[in-house]
Amino acid sequence: MGGVRQRGQVAQVAAAQWGLITTAQAVEAGASRMLLSRMVTSGELERVTHGVYATPAAAADRLVAVRALWLSLDVRRTAEERLRDRCSAGVLSHATAASMHEIGDLLDAWIEVILPHRYQGRRDRIRAHRAALGPDEVTVVDGLPVTTAARTVADLVVDGHDRDHVATVMTDALRRGLTDRADVGRALDRVLGPAGPEVLAELLAASGQGA
Repeated sequence: MGGVRQRGQVAQVAAAQWGLITTAQAVEAGASRMLLSRMVTSGELERVTHGVYATPAAAADRLVAVRALWLSLDVRRTAEERLRDRCSAGVLSHATAASMHEIGDLLDAWIEVILPHRYQGRRDRIRAHRAALGPDEVTVVDGLPVTTAARTVADLVVDGHDRDHVATVMTDALRRGLTDRADVGRALDRVLGPAGPEVLAELLAASGQGA
């Protein structure tokens, strides 16, 4: 089988990021686009989304679509390189973050991310929000950068989600110890300003917890 060394390079890169590799990363590693096509034909790789491939084992990962789309935000840098500055790496947010934290029951047909700059891509399943996040607003879930539960609640409020649904997200997060009232209050104050305390009281009332 031709391209043994290149296949090894592709496997090495993929092994370090959940069994996934982008076309740009593969080319950087010395593999040609033709070789990638042959690896797909032979079953060594599976195309997950445009420009992102998975090994057969990785294709069974429940988060493979999320991981692939996250990698597609920056096709050249590896996951390890991007996570060195996770606040600017493309942080999973809003309904996607709630799903990652397993809180609430929001529909997450989009993969939502927060970026510090304008998103120039055109992928149908990515919904990008522009904002600057602080280190205390980002955590890592299953190896991916995700807004904290408190910041997730605040973002959902700003994005106009039904308050009862957001209250459920908050209640689940509080129950699981992912955040506390003070953290949620600070997150709401940060994005809403003076309206923060009033919204927190509304969410607590909607969740049946009172003020």
